[in-house]
Amino acid sequence: MRLYIKLFYLVLILCTFLWLSCSTKSVYRQYFILDYRPVLQDSSLKVEEPLPYKVQVRTMKIPRTFDRVGIVVRYSTHQLDYYRYQLWAIRPQIIVSDLIARHISNYNVFQSCQREFLEERPDFEIIGVIDAIEKFDNKAYTAAHLAMKLYLRTYDSYENILSHEFDREEEMPVFRMELFAKKLSDILREEVDVFIGEIIAHFHVQNESETMESR
Repeated sequence: MRLYIKLFYLVLILCTFLWLSCSTKSVYRQYFILDYRPVLQDSSLKVEEPLPYKVQVRTMKIPRTFDRVGIVVRYSTHQLDYYRYQLWAIRPQIIVSDLIARHISNYNVFQSCQREFLEERPDFEIIGVIDAIEKFDNKAYTAAHLAMKLYLRTYDSYENILSHEFDREEEMPVFRMELFAKKLSDILREEVDVFIGEIIAHFHVQNESETMESR
């Protein structure tokens, strides 16, 4: 009798396990990435000849809140969470730095703009901070939020030449995570264009001053 009872419970456990296995949907992780192809459309960002400098783009600094692969969703000033199955393929500070270097290099602003210099010594470096990269989600609206500071400084003396700061929220009436990644990418592309314009203007003024002094 006891044997039958044990067999009954064993069969019951196996059936329960099989039922749970069939009824539970598999949860897959999804990975998203910031990316864009910089296309020079604004004529003011076109230089006749690359500026004769080598520039290194350092990895951006980022607060611990955003230094992770889990995408941040903020509900209010004091409440946020992380997506468990929707993740960044590359940490934000790495991919943002890579995109900035590629953007400036594609525009031929400088003689050379790279993430690393192994043998040569750069003249300037671009550093920065990602203050926020997140999804805003509350009853009022849903938005993509990107806030950053960018600096161009001399490589040897760490003297800041110029800076560019922005804090942008772009509302998303229709939200999908791939659209969120694209919206952040678009913001970054637009702001790097502005930064490049400021760089070109700075060196243009500097060259004019040097020309006037040499006369």
